[in-house]
Amino acid sequence: MKNAAYYNGTISAIEDIKVPLEDRAVYFGDGVYDVAFCHNGKPFLIDEHFDRFYNSCRLVRIDFPYTREQLLEIITDLISRLDDRSDVLIYWQASRGTAPRNHPFPENSKANLLMYVKPKKITKLDVPMKLHTVDDIRYEMCNVKTINLIPNILAAQAAIDAGCDEAVQIRRRLFEEDGTEYRDVVTEGAHTNISILKNGEFITAPLGHFILPGIARSHLIGLCRANGIPVVERYITRAELADADEIMISSTTTLVRRACELDGAPVGGRDTALFDRIQQLYVEKLDRDCI
Repeated sequence: MKNAAYYNGTISAIEDIKVPLEDRAVYFGDGVYDVAFCHNGKPFLIDEHFDRFYNSCRLVRIDFPYTREQLLEIITDLISRLDDRSDVLIYWQASRGTAPRNHPFPENSKANLLMYVKPKKITKLDVPMKLHTVDDIRYEMCNVKTINLIPNILAAQAAIDAGCDEAVQIRRRLFEEDGTEYRDVVTEGAHTNISILKNGEFITAPLGHFILPGIARSHLIGLCRANGIPVVERYITRAELADADEIMISSTTTLVRRACELDGAPVGGRDTALFDRIQQLYVEKLDRDCI
């Protein structure tokens, strides 16, 4: 098969899967999801993706009945059906069930599981990205990987309209739980995490309600610390972003790339040696873990 999909026990090609109109994913975007990457036939960092997925279910109170073992069994089965299994994108989502449209949780409704796999090559690692800043108009549950992604979609399209590859979301005013106020700070991309290199340090926004806990971000932090590269978790201002030695963009399917342009102005290019080292460390981890 060129691709394979699953919906509540039914398996077919993606284009043939049928989802009920009253699936709450259709009406409300009432669900959560995750995306993983399979390299050389082995899912990469799948346990961390499961951790994040089940935490998202918990945070939005979706009672998801499948175990990790059952999820992995379905993933493995779908991948085995592909003609090309070398590099594969894995997507799955859980909605709150199927019921007539009504905002409160439906009673006695079982969560729906939708999943698909398809070949996906990671390319352009050596090609710098062009970035476009947008206001971060999302709510304060950005740590949940929800399928309700309208602000991210608008941000991504704004970047495309500007001739760029990715958006950088800027929170004009941000309050932490302790009352600390920040202004004009970088949260994340439309579908990536954003970090910078400055004076030999890897700097990235802290975990909390305003960014997704990226799996690639987490391992970049770990690799930096293990290899003597200082890590600072703090908010980055728009001005600091423009003045960074390098801007780094990371995600499951992007891995890690650098930027060459921000809102039409050149950026980065001042510490390519350190960027190349960090990128190589991450690519080596991918190859090592997926032998």
